[in-house]
Amino acid sequence: MLSSVLMMIVLYRLSPKLQSRRQSYLRDQHIDPIPRYGGVALFWGFIGALLVVWWFPFVQRGLGLQFLSVDQLAGFCIGGFMAWGLGFADDIFLLRARWKLAGQVGIALVVIEFGFNIHTVQIPFFQVLHLGLWSWPITALWIVGVMNAFNLIDGLDGLASGLCIVVLTFLATICWWQGQLSHLLLIMILGGATLGFWSFNRPPASIFMGDSGSLFLGFTLAILSIWVMGPPAEQSMLPLLIMAIPILDTTFSVFRRLLKGIPFYSADNDHLHHRLIGKGFSPTQAMVLLLTASVLFGGLALMAYRLRHFQGFAFLGGIILAYLLLYWLEYDVIRKPFISFFGQVDRKKHRVLLIALGEQIDVFFAKDPDRESIIRSFHFWTEMAGVSRIELRHKDSVVWQSGPENELHRMIMYRHKAWEVRLALPEYSWKIDSDIKGNLLEKVSMAFLVRLEELERPSIIHLKKSLVFDVKNNQ
Repeated sequence: MLSSVLMMIVLYRLSPKLQSRRQSYLRDQHIDPIPRYGGVALFWGFIGALLVVWWFPFVQRGLGLQFLSVDQLAGFCIGGFMAWGLGFADDIFLLRARWKLAGQVGIALVVIEFGFNIHTVQIPFFQVLHLGLWSWPITALWIVGVMNAFNLIDGLDGLASGLCIVVLTFLATICWWQGQLSHLLLIMILGGATLGFWSFNRPPASIFMGDSGSLFLGFTLAILSIWVMGPPAEQSMLPLLIMAIPILDTTFSVFRRLLKGIPFYSADNDHLHHRLIGKGFSPTQAMVLLLTASVLFGGLALMAYRLRHFQGFAFLGGIILAYLLLYWLEYDVIRKPFISFFGQVDRKKHRVLLIALGEQIDVFFAKDPDRESIIRSFHFWTEMAGVSRIELRHKDSVVWQSGPENELHRMIMYRHKAWEVRLALPEYSWKIDSDIKGNLLEKVSMAFLVRLEELERPSIIHLKKSLVFDVKNNQ
């Protein structure tokens, strides 16, 4: 209830004042801008409820928050605030990927100091693995990885928050079985705050959680999985199954981008939910399908927890389920592994050439002496970028066009003074490396329009000089 009230305040009071600096990206599912500050209400709703419950007389029944380790609870709250603050700064100032990653690593190191360490791991089919000096790197990798997993999968209405509720449900079930009632109470507080946000974020979403919400939820789930799953002497790997969908999506995204010559931190339009929408599912259906898949993975985790001698087979079932999901979504890396592996050299060369020409486009346009030459240069570059149709307008009149019209293609438009260019991109063009391609398209298109406008000015000056010369002759 507290989260929902704060969500309405953020939606109707705070968001209009925090004019986001984010631009529209090619991978965006909504045409109209949606507020991205739901993480503010999500985090402070959780903190407010936590403070209220702290004063409830639950301690008389042996399940109050006071039974938790004070240091670890403090580290949980401090780290959560830092994760939320880092995401909120990115929502406002658009931090570069390297600074976000450095901040996430710093947060992980801080909470490790509060006692959230993975010292040993129970590997299915094998004995317990003692990490030793690898304890800190593995723990930091897990925390940073889960934070980014929920950040990357937050691309569909209600998906990230819905997955968080599913994960918390399975963690709460295990806490109940273990008798960890204080941990269960903490999970229920976080689940309630997330549920209050999800009621505004479910399709069609009226608000997004932004990076502040996704990083906060990812951090809390990473810490709770360390805190809850198993005694300190032996860390279970069941969280890999419980959070299989976001982890699978992120791991496969990084692998897919590196294979295609795209930086692993770049954005594209080829996530699991994008594939489902591409197969004809609505956003609501895609969300429900992925939540259902997450429940199946969670069910395997519960089976592995209750039937320890079947734990290895549960993980084997999870691998098979993940493979079937990726195969059904028609990823070339899964269906055509050899072609995908050996056909990447040309794609990398093409991308490097596209970026090099785009970064130096002002120099190339400056060498073109007339409109026809500039249009040819622009047409050449846009063909490399996968643009299917170009429409050049001057004062709302079409002066040049190329390519067939297709209503299914994504249309983007750029304007400079009296000039306007409209570009259409098919799905296969804009679904991969969409943000980098979007930035390049904007840079090249604006340089193109500016150069066209510059060519108009000399002709006007020349015309004025000719008129003055004619007037003098008449005199």
